[in-house]
Amino acid sequence: MAGLYEIWQRAEVSRRLDVLSGFIAMCVAGDDDARVRLAQLVADADAALSTSSPDLVAAAEYLDELVWWADTEWADHPYRPVEARPDEADRQTRDYAKDLRHASLPVGVRDEMGRIELSLEVRFLALCRQPGLDRRTRQDIFYVAGRAAMALDLGHLEAAEREIRRMEQVGSAEQRVSRCV
Repeated sequence: MAGLYEIWQRAEVSRRLDVLSGFIAMCVAGDDDARVRLAQLVADADAALSTSSPDLVAAAEYLDELVWWADTEWADHPYRPVEARPDEADRQTRDYAKDLRHASLPVGVRDEMGRIELSLEVRFLALCRQPGLDRRTRQDIFYVAGRAAMALDLGHLEAAEREIRRMEQVGSAEQRVSRCV
């Protein structure tokens, strides 16, 4: 199974490849030769990324060729995608990485992750709907739920379940305190 850093690197290249190839596809819609060139570059990059040991260097070179093509032909195009700010690029890459990580897991593990994710969502919503929660407790519930979601993103099922139990303790401790007052 691929390591998390490798998955992250694949996700970064895939994200940029998808955005730029979509833009170029729009620009070359009427040019059959350019469409063939684009299809070949994307297929080569995808092939480099989809091997059991991805060739990130080759995939990045195909991506660089697309960047050069877009910079040369459509630098002033009003819809030419620009590289996202670092925080937005990380959010987008995280979505790609989650999908890649999820696809690399065995079916049984994915099913268990789905069960835990559903449990997290149901319990989180139930806690948030409790009357009388103060702002601090609600923030704590959101924080711990975020930790559980992050553990799921990383495929760490035990940590996710531990964080769900912790989230419930935060909500139930608040209920005991508010009943005593």
